Amino acid sequence: MTQSTQNETFRPAIAYYRYSSHRQGEQSIEGQRTEANRWATANGYTIIKEYADRAMTGTNDDREQFQLMLREVERIHAEVLILWKVDRMGRNKEEIAINKYKLKKNNVKVAYTAEHIPDTPEGVILESILEGMAEYYSLQLSQNIRRGQRVSASKCQSTGGNRPLGYLTGPDKKFIIDPEYAPVIRQIFELYANGATRAEVAKILNAQGFRTLKNKPFTINSLDSILKNEKYIGIYNYNDEIRIEGGVPAIIDETTFKRVQEMMKMNKRAPSRTWAKIDYILTDKLFCGKCGAYMAGYSGTSHSGRKHNYYSCNNQRKKKCDKKIIRKSWIEDIVLHETKRLLFDDILLDFIAENTYNYYTEANTDTSYTKALASGLKETETAMSNLIRAIEAGIFNEDTKKRMSELDEQKRQILASIERSKLQTGLLLTKDHILYFLKRFRELDIEDIEAQKRLVSTFINAVFVYDDNVKLTFNYSGDNRIITLQEVDAAMKGEKFVSIGYGRGDRI
Repeated sequence: MTQSTQNETFRPAIAYYRYSSHRQGEQSIEGQRTEANRWATANGYTIIKEYADRAMTGTNDDREQFQLMLREVERIHAEVLILWKVDRMGRNKEEIAINKYKLKKNNVKVAYTAEHIPDTPEGVILESILEGMAEYYSLQLSQNIRRGQRVSASKCQSTGGNRPLGYLTGPDKKFIIDPEYAPVIRQIFELYANGATRAEVAKILNAQGFRTLKNKPFTINSLDSILKNEKYIGIYNYNDEIRIEGGVPAIIDETTFKRVQEMMKMNKRAPSRTWAKIDYILTDKLFCGKCGAYMAGYSGTSHSGRKHNYYSCNNQRKKKCDKKIIRKSWIEDIVLHETKRLLFDDILLDFIAENTYNYYTEANTDTSYTKALASGLKETETAMSNLIRAIEAGIFNEDTKKRMSELDEQKRQILASIERSKLQTGLLLTKDHILYFLKRFRELDIEDIEAQKRLVSTFINAVFVYDDNVKLTFNYSGDNRIITLQEVDAAMKGEKFVSIGYGRGDRI
């Protein structure tokens, strides 16, 4: 046979295989490969490259090998793509149509080994029906999977792919503490709570040889997901649909977790804070009076070499607002002065104490939470009793040992929650207690940075800076809601707002 004859008879093909773990009865990748080779031989094609995604769903096209195949069809110059069935192209008509268009644009035909579709008008209709069936099956499959996951979530079980670092999955699919990596999680929270940046924490962990669940070095992003995860304080959360306190054994105490959340929020609002090592005490409290955006703290050096610390509107930095920057010391002094003046107003302080006490009594007279805790304790003790009987009957192995340990930890956490709730429902605070506490703020050293932070955090709700005045809103209502610019502008004069005028010379 001559070279030209060989070239004329050579017909290149590519093949794609996918196996979804959710369909255990379907053809394996190896079976699909066998059928593809059989089809290629029977039709005079030679498979020059294969692509395979194992245990991947077809509900979308986020499949690594599938996407690689679509990118490479232009340079490979294959005549045909061999698939097992229509659903390998995608699980809805829109995706299938787009993918077929990409192949057609590069002169690549599509052939199916398990579904014969004739190259006729009737074949077009048949293919459309098969695509519709694939889409219908995909929706059914997704619903069944989500339904099963919700049932598992209601039992605080792993739903697949959501196990955080520091936990293992027990025989009952519930989370148990990983003795090897739980100390690493505590180290992460302690380092960040003590002032280390995420980059510094990642550097320390990587130097110690620790790795993420995917066995990769720690990064800022991987630490972000850890530091925000409520599972570490015992809260089971499934897609914000199911939320169960005490559903997971806690690794981190609530005080440390809350402190870390506040620090992350502050660092997000004021990215320069860690760089400049300067405390911007109005972070998360200061807003632009023109557009309502946050005003974050920044540092800069003028042409004379003098260093300036200031607050700037986030939208101004994006060229979306013309609000000029304001000097840090100037605005902070105004806020601290007005807060101190509030502290020495006995009538106003009594008003705050009254409102706070009313909020406190309303929030702590509901017994549904304690009833739920008591019910959970009874269920846990019943499970422990059943397990003890099983052990007495001779059923004692590693699984029963782990289960008993898990139940013991669960009981401990419920008892701790009950004790905390007793303190709350006991209504130990009176209005006089609150008033006494508020008056203690008068003794703080206004020059001390930690004292300043306490004052701002306790009393200031929001500060709005306009071109010719500043409006302060105080936490009189007992909640933590941030007053909006629209609410401030719409409010009439009242005791809840303090307005201070200033001239243009007060800006930097």
